[in-house]
Amino acid sequence: MQHQDLPVKPYATNFGVIYGGYSILIMVLLYAFNLESNTAISIFNFIITVAIVWYAIHLYKIDNEGQIDLTTSIKLGLAIGVIGGLIYGGYNYIHYEWIEPELITEMKMTNEAEMEALIERQQMSEEEAQMTRDMSGAFASPFTLATLSLLSIIFKTFLVGLIVGMVKRNN
Repeated sequence: MQHQDLPVKPYATNFGVIYGGYSILIMVLLYAFNLESNTAISIFNFIITVAIVWYAIHLYKIDNEGQIDLTTSIKLGLAIGVIGGLIYGGYNYIHYEWIEPELITEMKMTNEAEMEALIERQQMSEEEAQMTRDMSGAFASPFTLATLSLLSIIFKTFLVGLIVGMVKRNN
C-alpha cells in the first residue's frame, strides 16, 4: 500500500497568512516608534522566518505520518513565502504610497544627488546622463519597493524550506 501525501495548500495558506501578518506588524511597529531597521531587528526577523517555516514543515510531517521529502519542504517554504510576501508586498505598497510617501520623496532626492555626482565623475554624455537619471527614479517607487519585498521574502523562505527540508526529510 502506497503512502498518500497530504496537500500542502492548507499549511501554506495558514502559515503564509501568519507570516504576512507578522511582517506587517513589524513594519507598523518600526514606523510607529520611528525606528530604523538595524542588524538586531534583521536577525530577529530572520529567526522568526525560520521558526514559521520550520513549524509549518514540522506540523506537516507530523500530520503526514512522519513522512516528508525535500521537494515538499521546498514547496511549503516557497508557498508560505508567496502568500506572506503578497500580503506584505500589498501592505508595503499601501504604506509607501499613502502612509509614508515622504520616504519615497527622500529616496528620490538622495538618488538624484548620487546620480548627479556619478554623472559628474564619469563625465557622461547628455544622453547617458538622462538614461541614468531615468533608471534611478524607477527604483524609488512604492511598486518597486513592494516587488523587492516580495522577492526577498520568497528567496528567504525558499532557502529556509530547503535547509529545514534537508534536516527533516526521510532518507
